[in-house]
Amino acid sequence: MATSTKSNNAATATTSELCSRLTQLEQGVCVVNVITMAACGEKSLPKVKVELDGKLQDSDSIKGSKIRWFPKEPLNFTSKTKQSISRVLNSYGVRWGDMTIVPLARLEELQNEIASIEVDWAIALKDMLDNYDTLVSDWQMSNLDVADIMRRYTMDKLEFGGRFKMKMLPPVAFSPLIQEGDNESAEELADDILSNLYDEVAKMASDIYDKSFFVADANGRKVARTKANRRIKDSFKRLIQKLEGLSFLDSNIEKVVSQTNVVLDSMPLTGWIEGANLSNLARWTLVMSNPDMLRNHASDSFTLEVEPEVIEDDFGILGETESSNLDEDLSVFETEFQQVNSPEVVTEVATSFGIDDLNQEPDQLGFGLGF
Repeated sequence: MATSTKSNNAATATTSELCSRLTQLEQGVCVVNVITMAACGEKSLPKVKVELDGKLQDSDSIKGSKIRWFPKEPLNFTSKTKQSISRVLNSYGVRWGDMTIVPLARLEELQNEIASIEVDWAIALKDMLDNYDTLVSDWQMSNLDVADIMRRYTMDKLEFGGRFKMKMLPPVAFSPLIQEGDNESAEELADDILSNLYDEVAKMASDIYDKSFFVADANGRKVARTKANRRIKDSFKRLIQKLEGLSFLDSNIEKVVSQTNVVLDSMPLTGWIEGANLSNLARWTLVMSNPDMLRNHASDSFTLEVEPEVIEDDFGILGETESSNLDEDLSVFETEFQQVNSPEVVTEVATSFGIDDLNQEPDQLGFGLGF
C-alpha cells in the first residue's frame, strides 16, 4: 500500500512538473523570426554546352552555367548581417525549427539589438546602391571577355535594390496544440527544446574555448595561452543569460549557472588569469562545450576536478629552495648548498614546478578534464 502511494505521488509530481513547464512555455515565451532576402548578382544562363573531359556536352541532364554580372564583395554585408542575426537570436533564445523561442522578459532587449543590426543593414545597402552604376561598370571593365553577356543580364538598379529585405516578424505566442492529459507529447516537446538548449550552450562554450584559451604562434599553429585578460569572463555573460531565461525547462539548469558563477567568481579581481586559475576556467569551459557532459553535471552525475592554486612566497613557488629573484641575496644559504650534494636534492630542484613551466605546448598544460 505504501509503495502504491509513493508511485502515485511520483506520477502526480511528474505531471505537475510537466504542466508547469508547458504553462511557462505558453505564458513566458514567444516565437520570433527575422527574415533576410538579397540578390546574389548572378544569372543562370540558358542551355549551354559544358566541357567535360575535353569534350563539349549538351545533355539535358547538365544544367546551364551562371554568370556573375555584379561583383561579390559589395554583397558581403548580407552574409555578415545574417551571421549577426543568428548570433543574437542564439544568445537570447533556443531554436525551434526555423524560428526561435525567446523569453518574454528579454523580448524588448532582443528587439533593440535586431533594430541596431537593421540600421547597419540599411546603411550598407544605401552605400551599395549609391555606387551601383560605378560598381557594375568597373566589374564589366575587369571582365571584358564576357562584358557583352553581363550587360545582357544586368538588372535595373531599382529592381536590384528591391531584392534586399530585412525584417523582424511580429512575435507570436507559443501555443502548442497538445490535448489535455497527453503527458507523453508534452514531455517530448519540452525535452526537444531542452536538448536544443544544451546543444546551443555547448556550441557557445566551444567557441569561447577555442577563441579565448588559444592563440596562434609565429608559425600559425594554435597553442594554449599561459595567461588571459580578465575580460575573458565577459564571454560567459550571454551564455549565462541564455540559460537563466530558459531555466524553467529544467530545474537543474540552475546548477550549471551556479557552478559557472562559482568558477568565474574564483578568478582574481586584478592582474592576469594564469596558472591554476586559468586551468580551472579552461576545464569548466570544456565541460560546458560537451552537451552530454553538461547534462551529466546538471543531474549531479559529474564533479569538476579543481586544480589547487599555486602559492608564491619571496622565493617563487612556496617550498622551493631557489629564489626566482636574481637580485636576492642568497649568501645565507651558501653553506647549506655546499654541504648538501645528494642526488635527491638535485632531483627535487629539477622537478619543482614553477609558473614559467606553464609556457609549453598545449598538451602539456593540463587543460582538459583531468580524467
